[in-house]
Amino acid sequence: MHDSPSLPMVYALFIVDIVSRWGVSDAQLLEGTGLTREMMLEPQRRLALDDFNTLIIRARDLTGETALAMHFGVTMQVSLHGFVGFAAMTAATVREALTVAERFIGMISNAFELRVEEGPQEASLTIIPHTDLQPLREAAIIGLIFGFVHMGQAVTGKTLTGRAEVEFAEPPYLAPIKQYLPGPVEFDRPVNRLIFPSSYLDLPMIMANPVASQMALTQCEQDLRRFGMEKPFVAQVKALMYDERRGFSTLEQVAERLHMSERTLKRQLAGNQVAYSDLVEEARKQMATDLLEDPRLSLESVAEKLGYSDVANFNRAFKRWTGLTPSGWRKNQRG
Repeated sequence: MHDSPSLPMVYALFIVDIVSRWGVSDAQLLEGTGLTREMMLEPQRRLALDDFNTLIIRARDLTGETALAMHFGVTMQVSLHGFVGFAAMTAATVREALTVAERFIGMISNAFELRVEEGPQEASLTIIPHTDLQPLREAAIIGLIFGFVHMGQAVTGKTLTGRAEVEFAEPPYLAPIKQYLPGPVEFDRPVNRLIFPSSYLDLPMIMANPVASQMALTQCEQDLRRFGMEKPFVAQVKALMYDERRGFSTLEQVAERLHMSERTLKRQLAGNQVAYSDLVEEARKQMATDLLEDPRLSLESVAEKLGYSDVANFNRAFKRWTGLTPSGWRKNQRG
């Protein structure tokens, strides 16, 4: 588990590439940091947030560009974010892509989390820092806001509109670059968030691919478990909600095992931005793909293990999850 705030090393490589536009070489930027380009190409290597901040400050000093965070955001590509980015950009809709980002952001950095909220007319994406982020908190928020806007337009092929709220006063360098945002920015607000029409959540993704998305999601889930990044209470509930003999437990049964009321369990899960039904659905989806990889199991057996009364109900659920029927998914896996 990544206890202290950190980022994948590839983000440092991204900074190296950005500052090259100002004629700053790798050697200039990395001097005295102990970093090399070769280190940045190692997929499992991570960089402490403090060291990343030092690199950003050095990049800003060498380029003389006070709005470097904006350049970071508008050149950010979804693919930069590894399997999480790949799972998001191959999702069916913006809603599914944001669900991926919200669920797995901790694999990219534990310095902040994302929260997606949907209302009748407007939806929002809130950026919640878990650490002080100083001296670059303001720059980090600006970079992320520009980044989400840029990536949203890239993955939908649409010109999007909306507005932003940030918790700090307007920095002097932001005035000339606000034109790159899809709407107004309100300063000195309680939270940092993008607000946009709820209808955007149903926009299709131009690179939607149910098979590719499921493969990436499976990898994300495996990494999440391997690195122990699951929120402790959610992980505890997941461990109690299924066993081979009884199958999936009800909310009431899990609450009883945790020695709490159903109401308390619901409230605690809500505090972790998840519902029990979502956890069961997610577990069924993961188990379904795992079980379907075993050619000895019939569709009837898989459906029964997942708690479905008949294959038709399982077929409908699996198609909702992946865009394919179970038999179609099996054929794709076999090539």
